Amino acid sequence: MKKLILIISVLFVSSGNVIAKDYIFEGYGSSELSTIEISDNFKFSSYTSEGMWDDSNGDYGNEKCSGYLKQQNKKVELELFCETVNQNNEKFWNSRIRKSDKGGGIGKMTIINGTGKYKKFIGLECPYGVNYKKQYAWFRAKCKIQE
Repeated sequence: MKKLILIISVLFVSSGNVIAKDYIFEGYGSSELSTIEISDNFKFSSYTSEGMWDDSNGDYGNEKCSGYLKQQNKKVELELFCETVNQNNEKFWNSRIRKSDKGGGIGKMTIINGTGKYKKFIGLECPYGVNYKKQYAWFRAKCKIQE
């Protein structure tokens, strides 16, 4: 029993030593949709966007995204893949998935590949929020990075 208490205590104390840092990614851009209206309540669109971004590490650059948007009634399903390039030509690629009501909403960004400093971010999953006004979008993801 003493060994069990000692093991649990060591695990509890050592797990408190893990430090998480916030990484914040913000993007701004414009998008285009090519839409097929299947019925009054069902639309399917190909989605492309281009824009600019900056992050909490002081990096900035441009990005382009491509994917699909499916609308049924007032529900939206979106899946995008984005290529993001910083000021030093380092890149990362991410997927963005969202299921929400029409307009802005929340989803999950996953970094699926990277070069340079972004290699360490591969596999990172980050909740995000997006808001739209006409074809313009404001995007913000907040990631927890273990150090």
